[in-house]
Amino acid sequence: MRPLFITWEYPPYKAGGIAAHCEDLATTMSTQGHEPVVITYGDKEETEIRDGVEIHRVPSNNSANNTVTWAMSLGDRMEKKAIELAKKKDFDLVHGHDWMTVPAATGIKKTLGLPLVFTVHSTQKGRDGINSDYQQAIHNLEWLGTYEASQVITVGRDFCEEVKHLYEVPEDKINYIPNGVDLEKFDSHSASLQREKYALDWEQIILFVGRMYPQKGPGHLIEAMPHILERRPEAKFIMCGSGATEHYKNIAKKKVGDKVHFPGYVSDEALIGLMKEAEMTVAPSVYEPFGIVPLEAAACETATVGSYTGGMKDTIVHEYTGLHTYPEDHGSITNQVTRALNDPSWADWLGDNARDRVEDNFRWEQITSWTTGVYTEALT
Repeated sequence: MRPLFITWEYPPYKAGGIAAHCEDLATTMSTQGHEPVVITYGDKEETEIRDGVEIHRVPSNNSANNTVTWAMSLGDRMEKKAIELAKKKDFDLVHGHDWMTVPAATGIKKTLGLPLVFTVHSTQKGRDGINSDYQQAIHNLEWLGTYEASQVITVGRDFCEEVKHLYEVPEDKINYIPNGVDLEKFDSHSASLQREKYALDWEQIILFVGRMYPQKGPGHLIEAMPHILERRPEAKFIMCGSGATEHYKNIAKKKVGDKVHFPGYVSDEALIGLMKEAEMTVAPSVYEPFGIVPLEAAACETATVGSYTGGMKDTIVHEYTGLHTYPEDHGSITNQVTRALNDPSWADWLGDNARDRVEDNFRWEQITSWTTGVYTEALT
């Protein structure tokens, strides 16, 4: 099977989790005998073959005054690239990821006469609401993607119900397929962490990984920090991620001073090292369609304390692979983080169970087979 992936981010260009999702899915498809081709964003037009996947990059209009305009420009260039490629090879279907690919994916569907599969990774309503014309435009593009698609994929079980009702997607064309983890990437990691850059020898690392936006809940963890330190003064909070970093950093420093560190965006090597070194990760998300951080931490045998919301209802099993907190509740975060710190052997047991569960349920080999099964449905 030769699917045409349309994604606005693909490594090394990364803004969130879509890049890793698309790369792992395409790479695993290649190992299973399929021939995925990717069209994605790049600073300039170029082509490469990496891990058996053919990748074509096209630029957008960098003078665009908002993301919708930028996506429309990128979509036009992606569609032209698809037409060019279709003169040399046949595609079975087009697979669009996220609302920014809808202009390209729907255009390619109609121009080349291909079935469309559309993966919804999050919704505008869930991220920050539909309160302006700009937000409404994004919401409309998300609806259009689900309407034009022969099959829709969502990345979370609860999220599947959200998408189904929000966009009135028929039951027979919506599917839940979780994200996965490339365990080999974590198991082959051998670089030693420069721990002194993050914490003192006697400090216990509590790790946050995510964009510094309200959706990911860094403010709720910051509210909990002084209360956790009252009970466990050896805690050290490491807040990894880009976004409104200075805003949250200023708030946190006023509350706990040097007991929190904001390294900003960190490389995959450093991040895996931190996950292996941390006592736990904390994922205090307000809205989380899936939540990959608990699974990545699990691959490192590290438990996660995370909000009981969205996908983390599935990726964390309370008191077995990690601990759940009430969303937007710094008192709940304080209690659960302290519980884990108070009993290191129990926390290690949670981490071991988390790793076992990832191996059994979230391998890309399984997820790729489920995805190609959806492709077969789209082609019938």
